[in-house]
Amino acid sequence: MIALQSCDNYEYDTVREKVKAVFDTFGGIEKFVQPGAKVVIKPNLIGRKKPEEAATTHPSLVRATAELCVQAGGNVMIAESPGGVYDKAALKSIYRATGIEEAAMAAGAALNFDTSVTKVKNPDGKYLKTVEIITPLADADVVIDLAKLKTHGMMVYTGAVKNMFGAIAGVDKAEYHMKMPDYDSFADTVIDIFLSTKVSFCIIDAVTGMHKDGPTAGDPIDMGLLIGSDNAFEADRAALDIIGAAIDRVPMARTALARGLMQQEIGETDVRGDIDLAEARRRASGFVVKYNDSNSRLHFSDGLLGRALEKLMKPRPVFTKLCRSCGECARHCPVKAITVEKGKRAKADLDKCIRCYCCQELCPFKAVKIRKTVAATIAQRL
Repeated sequence: MIALQSCDNYEYDTVREKVKAVFDTFGGIEKFVQPGAKVVIKPNLIGRKKPEEAATTHPSLVRATAELCVQAGGNVMIAESPGGVYDKAALKSIYRATGIEEAAMAAGAALNFDTSVTKVKNPDGKYLKTVEIITPLADADVVIDLAKLKTHGMMVYTGAVKNMFGAIAGVDKAEYHMKMPDYDSFADTVIDIFLSTKVSFCIIDAVTGMHKDGPTAGDPIDMGLLIGSDNAFEADRAALDIIGAAIDRVPMARTALARGLMQQEIGETDVRGDIDLAEARRRASGFVVKYNDSNSRLHFSDGLLGRALEKLMKPRPVFTKLCRSCGECARHCPVKAITVEKGKRAKADLDKCIRCYCCQELCPFKAVKIRKTVAATIAQRL
């Protein structure tokens, strides 16, 4: 079941009313949060971004959810592991920049500064039967996933399931990119990580989402929507339908379908709320999804030549004149394919590049664009 609520702005009283309505669709917050329960709220805090940049979960949504959980008697903590360094100083800076520090104080919730990890069993995993996730998520009785609806350079779309990749501590995320450079394998890995976190409920922040060059360099787009569910795959399926994304071209959706975790047709899902899917689609009618499979109509052999041709055809990162030679991209590149000289734009060794686009995701200046090759553009038109 999906709770679909209109929410035209981030004014706190409005957001709180709508968040409560989302939970009430499923029997109320008390159904999920019992007195004394350890509740961890996991927003998308991809970096030191202001709320108006639409790259992170809005603090009004975090505050409203935390406040409802506190009132239900929960011991509430807000926890996240953004890309890059995962230490107390980095967390404090991100909490403050994203407005989450203030939201936590207003709601009576704690902020997590424990940077340890805990190994958890994951019997439903395809590749990962055990996973090391950040300790507050491992210790939680209730996990509430507060995602942001955005496009994504590598995964095409990021929402409720992809948000829980933040369960992996800081730079440890790079290990998964290196081990699973193939998009479908990486998507399966993200799904495994999601399953390890045992999310109780999710809400996707689509009041203002991000389209085009997400997850950090795209454009904000107002949709005025909250999408809630106790099943993150159903929430993502609804979101993909609303933005008009082709699910067979979204790696996470494609692999979730193959694993029986997501439905092929949205019509099979029970949608409730104050608006219907048709109105939600209308609100998101200008949403632009950028796919990264322009070579999907071509077949490459499994040999060295085939793999070389496939890499040649894939979209690639391009460093624009906005580059300030700060070196963030090089520090976080999983395969160390980027070099930076002072006063010059960063450069990527495309023979090493695995097209994970972490450089675009973590660039603080939106200096990285993902562009198709001329050959791929011609192939797409054949």
